[in-house]
Amino acid sequence: MATYANNYETNRLSLLKQTICLLLDSFGFLKDPRLPAFLSARQILSFRLAPLYGALFLTIGFQLPFWPVWLEFKGLNLQEIGIVLAAPVWVKVVFTPLIAGTADHFGKRKAPLVILAIICFGLFNIYFLVDGFWEILIVALLIGIFFSSFTPLADNLVLTLSQTHQIDYARIRLWGSITFILASVFGGQLLTGRSPDFIPVMITASLLLLVLCSLFLPEIEKSEAQPTKRGLRRLLRNKGFLGFVVMAGLVQASHAVLYSSGTLQWQSQGISDAAIGFLWAEGVFVEILLFAFAKRLFVNFSPVALLSLGAIAGLLRWVAMAFEPGLETLVVVQAFHGLTFAAAHLGAMRFIAEKVPQEVSARAQGLYSAISIGIIMGGGLFLSGFLYQEFASFAYFYMAAACLLALLIAVYLRKLKQIVLL
Repeated sequence: MATYANNYETNRLSLLKQTICLLLDSFGFLKDPRLPAFLSARQILSFRLAPLYGALFLTIGFQLPFWPVWLEFKGLNLQEIGIVLAAPVWVKVVFTPLIAGTADHFGKRKAPLVILAIICFGLFNIYFLVDGFWEILIVALLIGIFFSSFTPLADNLVLTLSQTHQIDYARIRLWGSITFILASVFGGQLLTGRSPDFIPVMITASLLLLVLCSLFLPEIEKSEAQPTKRGLRRLLRNKGFLGFVVMAGLVQASHAVLYSSGTLQWQSQGISDAAIGFLWAEGVFVEILLFAFAKRLFVNFSPVALLSLGAIAGLLRWVAMAFEPGLETLVVVQAFHGLTFAAAHLGAMRFIAEKVPQEVSARAQGLYSAISIGIIMGGGLFLSGFLYQEFASFAYFYMAAACLLALLIAVYLRKLKQIVLL
């Protein structure tokens, strides 16, 4: 019996070791399915970066579905909740380029991320002390100034390292999507039997984890080329960059009706809540798969080609959604999320990494976040409710039109002799 037990334990550990190796290999961390004696510098760097996205999207995964519940618990009405949720988008437009410009000026990425994470953690604790709409709104605006700048700077750090150390941005970023799913699913279980007052506790804990993960980040070396004070102006005057941010913003903004009214449409079609949950999860799962294998799938795609692929997929996706397809068709249509979001996002990140000089790359990332995500995506979300109320499912034709306009901009970008920023 002892021999059998020892053999069983040995086989169990061997199987666990092989499983771990295969998982690591599937995400590119190992060159073969055997545990190496030592990890390479590139693999160690990847392990230092991935937890940052895990902590960041743990925070977002707790906040996005559950924060409105806490706001309602604090006595805010639907209109006030909408204003509080929109506050970070408002401040993103003004402050993200300024904070990103400061990062460019000093040539650092880790230090600003640590400072931003600490400030967000500290400010979020004020929620335990405030009460009423105006106090909550002021705190939301203050947090929005710093938290809205965190993701662009984090992306810029990883993209810069991807250029200098040949790491795969997509396979680092996918851990954010994985954590978002886990946070959304298990966050509900954490809240079972607890007061909504536990929601700020969950988010505060995730922000503390974000601080710790930021401390373990590597710092990039300062570029030899000195950034100028006119970096923002250089970017805004560049036709190629402006065309890029508008095109990327249109593709992402084309999701607006789905994000704001997709569940309502599916419920009106008689689709069950369980099936609706599956459809949303399917979109994120396909997104994860695409991030995992993007390096192989899109090795020959330029940044503009990736954005165009997202726009073409969006054109097909939103036209199909306009006709209220059944569940079987929706399963197919939701798989397009891997292209309309993930491929377009990778195209945007590649554009900044490959076309923008490092000394102004954080500014470019900040402007992309402010214009594409803040102004264009924010505007799309603002209009989406009115469009769905007026046109029901036919509102998706407006989303398809956004993708068509993005494709026209792609034609313009291809005609430019040079879209690299000098």
